[in-house]
Amino acid sequence: MTAADEQANVSRTLKYSSEEAAAVFRIAWYTIASKPNVLLEEYSEGESQDFKGLARFSLKIAGEDGQAIIRIDGAQSSLEIETIGMDEVALGLYVSGIIESVKDGINKYQSLPEEDRGRLRRALMAKTCWDRMVREILNKAPMSNVYYQVAHGREMIIKAVEGDNDVHPITLTTSAWLSQIESHPKHETLPGFVASELAKKSVEWKRETQDIIGRYI
Repeated sequence: MTAADEQANVSRTLKYSSEEAAAVFRIAWYTIASKPNVLLEEYSEGESQDFKGLARFSLKIAGEDGQAIIRIDGAQSSLEIETIGMDEVALGLYVSGIIESVKDGINKYQSLPEEDRGRLRRALMAKTCWDRMVREILNKAPMSNVYYQVAHGREMIIKAVEGDNDVHPITLTTSAWLSQIESHPKHETLPGFVASELAKKSVEWKRETQDIIGRYI
């Protein structure tokens, strides 16, 4: 029997009342990925008539290697959090805590004025961009993929803090990084030292973005 065969699997499903499935998806993403040492491994999202999304993360649960997977189906107003790891009890406690935090986040989101909901949606999107950027770097994706995530995250932060008295530090540092990486061929991977420094910088951007999100939820 392999280690994979011995792993436990625990999932919980949340039926939510919000019509904004994309926002619910990103609240769940933030709830899981705002903790240290969480890495995005896979994601997909699409919206035809109804939003559907999936994100899979590697992380530690009770000190053991594990995975957390988000699945959302806007047509069913259904969010599933699945966990995989060695300790079934720890997985159950973890996933129950995540579900409660997501419910709290949804309630806070829905209580906000529309202008603040818009700011929060953009900050949540920026958070996903930083996680996606690191994934692109680790997967040695072309420079253009990395550039897109930095540029999109920067745009979302600018809109999330629009009206603030001061220019947010992320807008300045992301601008400098865009200037630096755009000099590299767009179809080639970034040089190792550049990619490494950019991945390190993402830790700062994630922290500052989470501070913005924390204003609202």
